[in-house]
Amino acid sequence: MTDQSHLAENIIQIYKKHGRAWTELRGDFLYEQAWLDRFLSIIPKHSKILDLGCGSGVPIARYLIENSCSIVGVDASDTMLEMAKQNFPEQTWIQADMRDIELDLKLNQKLDQKFQAILAWDSFFHLTQEDQRKMFEQFSKFAEHGTALMFTSGPANGEAVGDLFGDALYHASLSAEEYRELLNQYGFEVVKMIAEDVECAGHTV
Repeated sequence: MTDQSHLAENIIQIYKKHGRAWTELRGDFLYEQAWLDRFLSIIPKHSKILDLGCGSGVPIARYLIENSCSIVGVDASDTMLEMAKQNFPEQTWIQADMRDIELDLKLNQKLDQKFQAILAWDSFFHLTQEDQRKMFEQFSKFAEHGTALMFTSGPANGEAVGDLFGDALYHASLSAEEYRELLNQYGFEVVKMIAEDVECAGHTV
C-alpha cells in the first residue's frame, strides 16, 4: 500500500477553501440522529460537549443544543468557525487544531476544563494513523469519569483518498482491534461500535 499520509497536510486548507460549499452540499438532513440519540442517552442532561472538527455547527451541534447541551466547538478552518459563530453565537467556538488544542489560539487561554462528552464526527478520520493514535491521550485529557466519546473512522486498517471539489481528500483508519486497545489503554469502554452502518450513510462509528 502506498503511503499517502502527506495528503493529510492539506486537509485544513481544503476546508478553509471549500468550507461554505461543503456545508451547502452537506445540507441539514440529520442522518446521524440515531447515533446522536444513543450519545445523548448515556450523558447527563445539560452536558457540556467538546465537538472536535465541529464545522458550521449544522446539523450536529444544532441537534445537541436543541437537546439542552452546551457546545465548545473546535475547528481549524476559520471559514467553518465563522458560520458556527453566526449560527450559534451563544456557544463557544475555538479555531485550533484538535491534535494540539491546549490553547485557545485567539485568547491565549488554556482549555483545561473537562467535558461530559467528546465528539469527533467526520473529522478524526482525516488524521494520519499516527496522529490518530496520539489523539487518545487528547481525548483522555478532556474527559472526566464517565465521559462519552464518539468518533467516526474507517471500517478497517488503511488509507483512502476521496475528492472534494477537485482536491484530494485524505482519510485513514486503524483496525477495530487497535481502536479497542487504545480506548482501553486510556480508560474508555466500548459501548457500541458498528462498521459501515447502513442506517447512517455507511459510517463506521
